[in-house]
Amino acid sequence: MRRDFKRLPSVNVSYERQGRIFFACRNFRELPEREKRRIRSLCDRVGGEYADALFAFLTTDISWQRTCMEYHISEMTLVRLRKAFYESW
Repeated sequence: MRRDFKRLPSVNVSYERQGRIFFACRNFRELPEREKRRIRSLCDRVGGEYADALFAFLTTDISWQRTCMEYHISEMTLVRLRKAFYESW
């Protein structure tokens, strides 16, 4: 399912910066290796045991419901990790 960009009010990052982060993640396959490593590293650092779920959610079309089911993660945890990812960028 395709997700469109929309501002996340709970994230303490400007609308413009949120957009840059969102589209960088969504275009992961087209990024240079250095940027790919940066995103993966940040997912690992922020996500801990849920790093793979966070990475999949941010870089693919997977829905939050499917992410939660496939990776056995609660919605609140996924929201918290996404917020931490954006604010750590």
